[in-house]
Amino acid sequence: EGEAEALRIANGTAYGLVAGVWTRDGGRQLRMARKLHCGQVVINNYGAGGGIGLPFGGVKHSGHGREKGFEALYGFSSLKTIAIKHD
Repeated sequence: EGEAEALRIANGTAYGLVAGVWTRDGGRQLRMARKLHCGQVVINNYGAGGGIGLPFGGVKHSGHGREKGFEALYGFSSLKTIAIKHD
């Protein structure tokens, strides 16, 4: 009930920027991180942003895409496939 209730409360909001998980159980750390609907999960620590190479941004009503890292460039580009038949 504790883990399910925590997920229900955390995911029951319209926002999803950062979530924090405090537990020594490695399996629970990864399980909770996967199930939380947010852009970043901090485990056994607090804060947001991480290093310069780590993408940062939220989901739901918390942001528009990612800042920092290569993921930030994806918002300014589009993918196109060009196939040319050479004789």
